Amino acid sequence: MIIRLLGPLELTGPNGSVQLSSAGQRTLVARLALNPGETVPRSALVDALWSDDVPATATKTLHSLLARLRGQIRDAGLGELIATREPGYVLNTPADTVDVARFEALVAAARKSDDPVDSARMLREALALWAGDPLADCRPGEWTRHESARLTELRMDATEDLMEASLALGEHAAVAPLVNSLVEQHPFRERLWEQLMIALYRSGRQAEALAAFHRARGVLVDELGIEPGSRLRDLEQAVLSADPRLDLPERAPVVIRGNLPADRSSFVDRPETEHVADLIRQHRLVTLIGVGGVGKTRLAVHVARGEQPPDGVWLVELAALRDRALVPHTVAEALGVVDQTGRGQLSVLTEFLADRDALLVLDNCEHVVDHCAVLVDTLLKVAPKLRVIATSRRALRVYGEQVLAVAPLSVPYPAATLFAQRANAAVPGSFVITGANEQAVADLCRRLDGIPLAIEMAALRVRALTPAQLLERLDDRFKVLTDGGRTALPQHQTLLATMDWSFDLCSPREQLLWARAAVFAGSFDLAAAEAVCSDDSLTADFMFDAVDGLVDKSVLQREEHAGVARYRLLETMRQYGQTRLRASDEEARLRLRHRDWYAGVAQQGERAWFTPRQAATVGWMTTESGNLRAALEYSLTTPGEADSGLRLAATLWFYWVGCGRFAEGRHWLNWALSLETEPSRARCKALWVNGYVATLQGNTAAVPALLETCRTEAALLGDADADVYATYVQGAAAVFNDDLPLGASLLAEADRAHTELGHLDSNVIMARVALAITVAFGGELDRAASLCAEARAVCEENGELWARAYALYVLAFVAMGRGDVAEARELATSSLRIKEKFDDLLGIAVSVELLALISVVCGSASHAALLLGGADRVWQSVGLPLFGSANFAASHDQCVALCSQALGEEEYAAAFARGSAMTVAAVVAAAQKELTQS
Repeated sequence: MIIRLLGPLELTGPNGSVQLSSAGQRTLVARLALNPGETVPRSALVDALWSDDVPATATKTLHSLLARLRGQIRDAGLGELIATREPGYVLNTPADTVDVARFEALVAAARKSDDPVDSARMLREALALWAGDPLADCRPGEWTRHESARLTELRMDATEDLMEASLALGEHAAVAPLVNSLVEQHPFRERLWEQLMIALYRSGRQAEALAAFHRARGVLVDELGIEPGSRLRDLEQAVLSADPRLDLPERAPVVIRGNLPADRSSFVDRPETEHVADLIRQHRLVTLIGVGGVGKTRLAVHVARGEQPPDGVWLVELAALRDRALVPHTVAEALGVVDQTGRGQLSVLTEFLADRDALLVLDNCEHVVDHCAVLVDTLLKVAPKLRVIATSRRALRVYGEQVLAVAPLSVPYPAATLFAQRANAAVPGSFVITGANEQAVADLCRRLDGIPLAIEMAALRVRALTPAQLLERLDDRFKVLTDGGRTALPQHQTLLATMDWSFDLCSPREQLLWARAAVFAGSFDLAAAEAVCSDDSLTADFMFDAVDGLVDKSVLQREEHAGVARYRLLETMRQYGQTRLRASDEEARLRLRHRDWYAGVAQQGERAWFTPRQAATVGWMTTESGNLRAALEYSLTTPGEADSGLRLAATLWFYWVGCGRFAEGRHWLNWALSLETEPSRARCKALWVNGYVATLQGNTAAVPALLETCRTEAALLGDADADVYATYVQGAAAVFNDDLPLGASLLAEADRAHTELGHLDSNVIMARVALAITVAFGGELDRAASLCAEARAVCEENGELWARAYALYVLAFVAMGRGDVAEARELATSSLRIKEKFDDLLGIAVSVELLALISVVCGSASHAALLLGGADRVWQSVGLPLFGSANFAASHDQCVALCSQALGEEEYAAAFARGSAMTVAAVVAAAQKELTQS
């Protein structure tokens, strides 16, 4: 539920907005909402409606207005939101559902903070709640005028606080024009004049700062007949004397967050570097365009390294992406945003970035340019501090975009400098530009049109040839160049010629591997290369030699993940390899082999999930995500292969569920199920997996149709395996919907059937754990403990962690029910630590909820309220808080009541707000820190 008073009044419930048709109804809601949870006397409501001109029928009219209002509120799904409590009425809602209360809490927290970064962030969030004049659509009167004036004054105070925090952060250049506009609107606010003078002075505009003082004095004397206050007069003297106390105090360096890779080679500066830096500081979107290999990525990353936004610089690599719909998923993955709800990923990103001061570098947008344009346009509209540098071969065509064509390097310099640096790196200490080779180097760079990639590739050859010999060979290649076409750009033709020439310098086996490796999306390991790329012409025995040769020639880039070497083609190299692959008529065969290999990878991951290798499987699947997506897309877009795509999407259930990929999992499963409509065992598995993912999202409304179809088709096919898994998912959904008898029956049935069929995997354990929490809700603590102890033992025997953590959570819940707080604390902490490894937000949320209750029971109410706020933040990325279940919410409600009783509403709200502003990692750390201290 949301109540907005800071602008047009809105009251929104589960069934939509409440249509408040009269100013009287809006006034009643506003008067009650300004004191949520507190009794407002009838006399106060009458005063709000009529002020001094109270009619004789006031009480009767008030009751009539309230009766109609309560009916409309019930229709909106809000139940008895307004309750009678003598001597008046109370609005039964938490304070944080009212924008005024949220605004005031944020401002109060900002004023308590000693960190101007935090203060500025909270103040921006508070001011963003305003959508217009407060209470403007309420009934006019003394109360409305008084409250509107009070709120407007609070808004101005918060605005001044924000200007103060911005000045403390050194943002005087940005503050000066903002405050100058504010003093025009509010000329009698001396604090604004002070801030304007400081901003101008720190910007090196001392004369203008003094002029501002004289303007302020003129307004105050002429309009109010008073002299400026002592603070303003003292500030004038400080400006006149250039008092060093006016200078910006030194602050500790800001810790920059982000994911920019470390430089692995020197950067040769080019004239447009400073221009790009200036553009991104003045504008919010800069797109670097140019042909492949011209250096767009290096330039973008180099400029980005010079920026230091508080919320970091983030590189999003899009080259390996095939499915355009996954552009938001890829950005979220790069930012580390995990959201397991059914919301669209674009909505998740807009919420995450709304108040962040960050820089995104979107690299290689050309093949997904339309989707990138939509994403960037949306993000820039909702995130006022966000900036974006994009690299592409085409402009995004988004409003406000600054497009810069990246030109090749100038010849002879800095092109020759780049050649010399890369040649010397190829054979350290062996190459310098001399009078004897300077002309040949210059001619070579000129022939290569100054394209950095071409120059770097040519420079690698100095191990065998002199610049003059390189130039001669390059000239020969140019004479037969035809691949670029007559209409292609000269630079593009030259790059293709350089590629051809480099390709010719490779051995026949290396040439085959270069072309065939183009089927990989992202990186690959040696085993994948041997399985996908080998045949009689390039046997597995010689694969390592071919890989090593391409690494040596810088065609393949070597990386390392979890101690395993992996290889990647740079995007331009990969595109060239694709051209060669298509020319050989091998593409269809290679893509099929690629799909089959990664279908096998998925099967290995599924088998490894119920073993001691489970945690490592998380990292393994994340590393292979690009190739898995390519395999899925191939299957679902190639005629006759949809069944394989369905099998692959269903096999990856452990990745969608255990690695926090709910939204992506449903994307592929829905697509595959829409193509394969005939009953099959693969389809039955995909149906129950899709229902499983939807259940964990809290989208239980979508589950019945999926599982009914699954069980019907399973009966037709005699697929007992699919039927029992569907029974488990159906039981879990029933528990989330608070139908405990049905849930217990279905889960017990699933548990028995699993045993009869000899099933043993994480889902079998989860069926038993779900049954345990169900009977625990019904008060059968001993039975719940027995079920979970069995599940825990099986997990420990098999090295399984993911389901084991849920068993530990239920055991902690049971321990709390028995009053054994110490045992509950140890078990809940163990569960939380495991879920942190898997980034399982659902598991984290329920564990933190329970730890909050443990904290308040142990006398740490303030910390419990903090954890409740943190859990609330996590639930926002999971789905419906506590699944919308009254049973799951019972301990939460108990914790809230105990915290409120111990702290009082104001202190509780402040602690909750601090928690809700924390990151998931900070929430987990806070829970564990408290536990180790207790």
